[in-house]
Amino acid sequence: MPADAIRLSIRSIERRTLVQLPLTKEPAMDWATILAVTDGAAGSDTAMAAAIDLGQRFGARVDFLHVSNDPRDLLPYVGEGMSGTALEQVMASVEASNARRQEAVQASFTRLCSGAGLPVAAPDETVEAGRFAVCLNVRVGRQPEEIERLGRLSDVIVLAHPALTEGDESASMDAALFGTGRPVIVVPAEAGKGFGSKVAVAWDGSREAALAATAALPLLQAADEVVVITARESDDMVEPSTLARYLAGHGIEARTWGYVPAGESIAEGLLDQAGRAGSDCLVMGAYGHSRLRERILGGATEGVLQRAKIAVLMMH
Repeated sequence: MPADAIRLSIRSIERRTLVQLPLTKEPAMDWATILAVTDGAAGSDTAMAAAIDLGQRFGARVDFLHVSNDPRDLLPYVGEGMSGTALEQVMASVEASNARRQEAVQASFTRLCSGAGLPVAAPDETVEAGRFAVCLNVRVGRQPEEIERLGRLSDVIVLAHPALTEGDESASMDAALFGTGRPVIVVPAEAGKGFGSKVAVAWDGSREAALAATAALPLLQAADEVVVITARESDDMVEPSTLARYLAGHGIEARTWGYVPAGESIAEGLLDQAGRAGSDCLVMGAYGHSRLRERILGGATEGVLQRAKIAVLMMH
């Protein structure tokens, strides 16, 4: 047989061999430290239960952060022109609210953690790699600042869905998304234990979507099913197969799912398609446009946060 024919035959065999190779899982990446924010509202139990579930699955340390308001922070806003008696009443009200919220958080921690026999670590205690433990860290100050401080040394941050929190938590959400460089999992009341077994990844080719997909690798590697969803909005289409090929390099077999929006918003479309795919978690980039523009005019991030009935992992 001529040498050229032999070389062509060898290349043909190599190509067939490459195609037939099974997808091999690479060693799973880990989330070693999980930060969950608790405020004593109805969402505290939801965030705590979700963080405990993740911690047990990944063998991670779970830090529950509760921040009591410092009454002195109100002085620049209410102190001027206010009588001493009125000021004392305001301070007393803040302290009473702090006590009520802290009592609720402590009760939840006792019920879900220490009272349930979970291993408990002190805030300054070092937990060995791969060991699951929970910790209640109560601080006094501004919650967004504490989220940034502790979140930067955590692998993932868990927040309750905004509908489950007391007051406007947008500053805390902004601190988690923009001030830590970490992925944020937003958990609604409907999120069940073990969420993340079927994960939908929203893919539009953006920087934020790429960051979210890579940040979610530990969750995706542990999932039973992964689907990459792309909205086909224009002639300059991004193909979901491009992300699927990247995930395959990490041992993740992902289905591709393209759809054409029928007049609904991107947020509505993504959540609808994720529901059709049977997903219990959505991974997406956050605030590809400015957050002010999204909050005034609407956008995918704000829309998903308002409507999601499944857990959402976001990254900016």
